[in-house]
Amino acid sequence: MELTKMLEMVRLTEDELIGGFVTSKKGYYYTVLNRKDKNGKRKPLWISTGLPATDENKAEAESKCLSTRIQYSLDLKNGVADKTSAHETSEKNVAQDNADDDLSENPLFADLLKEWLEFRHPDNIVVGEDFNFDKTIKLNTWAGYAENIEHNLYPTFKAYGCTVKEVTPDLLKGHYAYRLKNGKKKSTVAKDYTVINQVLNYAISKKIISVNPNSAITLHKIEKYNAATLNAEQMQYYIEFIVGDIIEIPILLGGFYGMRRSECLGVRESQFDFKHKFFRANHTVTKVTIGNKKIYIPSDKLKTDLSNRTYPLIPYVEERIKAKIAENKELRELCGNSYSNEWLGYICVNQLGEIIDPDYITNRHRDLLKKAGLLPIRFHDLRHSCVGLMMANEVPMERIRDWVGHSDIRTTVNIYGHLEYQSKKKTAKIIEESLPLKKVGAANV
Repeated sequence: MELTKMLEMVRLTEDELIGGFVTSKKGYYYTVLNRKDKNGKRKPLWISTGLPATDENKAEAESKCLSTRIQYSLDLKNGVADKTSAHETSEKNVAQDNADDDLSENPLFADLLKEWLEFRHPDNIVVGEDFNFDKTIKLNTWAGYAENIEHNLYPTFKAYGCTVKEVTPDLLKGHYAYRLKNGKKKSTVAKDYTVINQVLNYAISKKIISVNPNSAITLHKIEKYNAATLNAEQMQYYIEFIVGDIIEIPILLGGFYGMRRSECLGVRESQFDFKHKFFRANHTVTKVTIGNKKIYIPSDKLKTDLSNRTYPLIPYVEERIKAKIAENKELRELCGNSYSNEWLGYICVNQLGEIIDPDYITNRHRDLLKKAGLLPIRFHDLRHSCVGLMMANEVPMERIRDWVGHSDIRTTVNIYGHLEYQSKKKTAKIIEESLPLKKVGAANV
C-alpha cells in the first residue's frame, strides 16, 4: 500500500509523520526516530525491531519502522507520545543514544545535501587542502544535481531524519533498493549514487566522518543501450520527407555528421565557410531547469577537446543550410521588433528568432518518424545511424572516431562496435569462399 494512502487511513499528513529510518546495531535492526526534546534539540529514539540484521529480515524491519513512525506520530498528534508504555525507555527494547547530537558538528544529511549543492555551484571556486576542485562543473550538470536533490534526495532524507553519522551502508542499500523496487531505472538510481557519494566525500573533507559508507556499495551494472538505427534507404527517405520542417537542419546534421543535439542547436552562420566548403562544430546550446525557470546555455566548451572538429560541407547540406539562413533573414525583416535579437546568427531558430527548445526537437523528431512510417528511434540515434552507414561501407574505426569527435577509439568501439555487422558479413563471405564445401543433405535423426 502506498504511503500516502496509509496516512490518509490514519488521518495523518506527511508533514505530521515523524522522520525515521532503519539501521543495524550489535547484530540487530533498529528503528531510529528523529525525535526532538521540548527545546527543539535532537534526541533520536532507538527502538529495537527484535530482528537480526540479515538481508532476509530487511524488508520486515523496514515495515516495522514505518509502522512505528506512524504510531509514534499518532501519539504525538494526540499528545501522548513518550507517556505510553509503547515508548517507555527500557534496556530490553529501547536503546537511547548516550551522546547528544551537536548538529553543527553532525548535521542532518538532508541539510548537508543542500549545503554541498551550494558549494558545487559553478560560480563557486573552492580550493582546499583536503578537498580540491581544480575546475568547476558545467551549469547543466549542476542543474541536474539540483533537480535530483530538490525533488528526490532532500525530501527522502528529510523524512529519514538521519544525521550524516547515521548514514550507514544498510540505510543507503535500502534507499537504492526502494527506488529500484518502485520502478526507477538503474541509470536513475546511479545518479542518486553519484550525488550521495560526492556529498559524503564532502562530509569527509569537513571531518564530520572519516569513511564514506557509500564506498561499501556496488550498484548493479547498467545494461548498455543498443540503439535502433536507420539504414541508407530509410535515411534517404526521411531526409526527403522532412524538407522545410523547423527541425530539418538538426536532423541533417545528426544524420550526415553524427552531431549531438546540443551541437546541432549550437550551429551559427559564422561556423560555415561556404567559399572553402567546410564548417566547424565548436559550439553547443543546452537547456537547464532551475526551479521552474528554463535557461538556455550557449557554450564553446564541448564534451571533449576532440569534439571541436571541422567537417567538409556536403553539397546537399550546404544547399539546405543556405536556404535556412535566407529564411531566417526574411523572417527577421518581416517581424521587425517582434523578432528576437538574443539568438542572432544562430541557424536553428523558430519564426520569431528564438532558439528551438531541445525537448521540442526530440518530440518533433518522434512525430515525424511516425508520420513517415519509420522506426521510432531517438534523436541521438541519428548519430548511431550515421556511424552505422560508415561501418557498412567499411570506413576505418579511426576515421569514425574523428568524425564523431571521440577522444579515445575505445569509446568508439564500445559504443558502436555492435553496428559493425555488414563488415562481419563480408568477413563471413570470405571465409565461406575459402572453404568451398559441397552441400550435403539433412542429417538422419
